[in-house]
Amino acid sequence: MRDSAEVGYKGFSLTPLTVEEDGSYTAMLIVCDPDGVQRASGALGNFPSALEAMRFALRYGMAEIDGCRVPVVM
Repeated sequence: MRDSAEVGYKGFSLTPLTVEEDGSYTAMLIVCDPDGVQRASGALGNFPSALEAMRFALRYGMAEIDGCRVPVVM
């Protein structure tokens, strides 16, 4: 199963994606910049729920846009 929800942040569009496999959820992120250029993150980590995976992907994208240290999966 694949979940996504587009979120606007500082002119960017963030679309977190989750893929469920064997009860674990992998987080990924698509970022579209204000000029319409898109890039994908690749796998960001595994999480026990789709919601946690999506929240992590959004935090990751926002930190990247802000030029901050991106979060890591513990």
